[in-house]
Amino acid sequence: MKLKLDDMYRIKMPGDLEISPDGKIIAYTVGRMDRKMNEYVSRIYIYDGKIRAFTTGPKDVAPKFTRDGKYLIYYRTLKEGGELRRISLHGGESELVAKLNNGASSIKVDGGYVYFMSSIKEKSDDDVKRIERIPFYFNGVGFLHNRKTQIFRVPVKGGKVEKLTSEENPIGDFDVLNGTIVYSVSENEKEPFMESLYLLENGKKRKISDRDASISSFNISPSGRKIAVFLRFYEKGYAEDPKLYFIDLKEGKYTLACEEPISFGRSLNSDSRFGSARVMQWINDEELLFVATISGKQELMIYTRGKFYNFVGGERSIESFSYVDGKLVFMAQEMNSPGEIYVKTNRERRITNMNRYFEKLPRGEKFSFVTSDGDTVEGWILIPEGNGPHPAVLEIHGGPKTSYGHAFMFEFYYLLSQGFAVIFTNPRGSSGYGDDFALRIRGEFGKRDYEDLIEAIEYVKANYPVDPERLFVTGGSYGGFMTNWIVGHTSIFRAAVTQRSISNQLSFWGTSDIGPWFNRDYIGAGKDLWDGFEAYWEMSPLKYAKGVKTPLLIIHSLEDYRCPVSEAYQLFYALKMNDVPTKLVLFPGENHDLSRSGKPKHREIRLREIADWFKKYV
Repeated sequence: MKLKLDDMYRIKMPGDLEISPDGKIIAYTVGRMDRKMNEYVSRIYIYDGKIRAFTTGPKDVAPKFTRDGKYLIYYRTLKEGGELRRISLHGGESELVAKLNNGASSIKVDGGYVYFMSSIKEKSDDDVKRIERIPFYFNGVGFLHNRKTQIFRVPVKGGKVEKLTSEENPIGDFDVLNGTIVYSVSENEKEPFMESLYLLENGKKRKISDRDASISSFNISPSGRKIAVFLRFYEKGYAEDPKLYFIDLKEGKYTLACEEPISFGRSLNSDSRFGSARVMQWINDEELLFVATISGKQELMIYTRGKFYNFVGGERSIESFSYVDGKLVFMAQEMNSPGEIYVKTNRERRITNMNRYFEKLPRGEKFSFVTSDGDTVEGWILIPEGNGPHPAVLEIHGGPKTSYGHAFMFEFYYLLSQGFAVIFTNPRGSSGYGDDFALRIRGEFGKRDYEDLIEAIEYVKANYPVDPERLFVTGGSYGGFMTNWIVGHTSIFRAAVTQRSISNQLSFWGTSDIGPWFNRDYIGAGKDLWDGFEAYWEMSPLKYAKGVKTPLLIIHSLEDYRCPVSEAYQLFYALKMNDVPTKLVLFPGENHDLSRSGKPKHREIRLREIADWFKKYV
């Protein structure tokens, strides 16, 4: 089976899983790309023994059951802002709960209220941006100087929207139980990824965390006495795995629940996701379910009696779940499938078949090799039909602390259909293999990670039918940095495509939405720009651009605030001045997430540009 670009529009992306309080009804969102509208559309479905569409769309998400199980609350995106709506589970027309001009996120239903976060924008008489704090913009959001995120609530039956917080500092997320709210706040602009936890009860707030931390996720326990928090104190570096802590709502001290660090949450790469995902939920006051990334898989884990155990595993990527009274529903992708929904009580069964079109796609063959310094690196290869030897593309993931593995990548299968073998690996720096593995490249970008990738290519050449004279390489974000680094240090690849990349660590420090903090840790190993200036330049691909011989396509989005477009401009100038075959392809109105959530037509063009560039030099 060979995929065509048109097949991108066949992908159905389930998300937003919820189970009704009595466990009898499952609600979920299905999103897809609409070619004619050139945008994403979605509807809400329910399963009560059979599947049926429950809302009309075209942009309905975030279904939540009311506590009495009579209504479904959901959010409908409009051209400007959106609406909270409710619909009876017995059917009929939906009703407006509240119109929200600035949108809503982190929607939750508690008691008789719908809680959510939304931004309040300051009014101005002109269009001048007056900025006084950092970070001042964020990828996918835009400029932050004139907006503050607050927590709101509105009665389930509709009525007045009530603002519950008046924070001057950014709110990260919140949870609510019986009207008591716990929320995270970043209070130090110089350390924006370190947060405190606050309790809001009866209109009064108090700080409950005894120290700031980088908080991945948190949940109030069913009794309301404590909170489970996955967090990092950055004792080793940004790449350290989170640990699970409990915090007593009365005492307010973090207590370590389990000594074992774990790669909490979703960090497998996929270009076929939609909607929100629950990755953490209490079963009872002593047991907790959560998603973790482990060796190229995303598994559902359980915390009980001070330890972590596998709850639901398999060679797949569990994307989200919901649990009620012994009934588990979860959504999982596989390497060759964009995602289906499963129910598990005594046994597991699949209840959807929305992506059966893709199930005939081959799975990648797993390989592993011992590196020159004695560690083990895993990878996979997709091989085209026929005897070969085949041209091959090395795909490098971003992060660097993410992974490839058993999650669906349409891009890989499209390149496979164009006649390329596709190699994807998890070199040092990746998630899911422990702290030492992830931290190995701290302060050493372009060393051990580069060696792992080159050694992966050598292993593949020796064991699979790939043509050593027709090798290609591509990657995005950190993978784009590594692509730039590779072509500056070797000419074994016939052509390369760098995407949303970093070329200059010095300019990245001062232009990226995460630059000062990311580079202080990952590049400077604790040294800021001034103390680590030489190291920053040493780890800048731009320094080595004069030695590039490999034809390089540069793809970038004009509204990328994570790896700003100036990184692409600098590299393009350097290559042109040194007579290297190159082309710069810029996407207006897109950000760092073009390959995952960009406009469908832009996603088509991007994939076509990549394939055409490789075929030009094949």
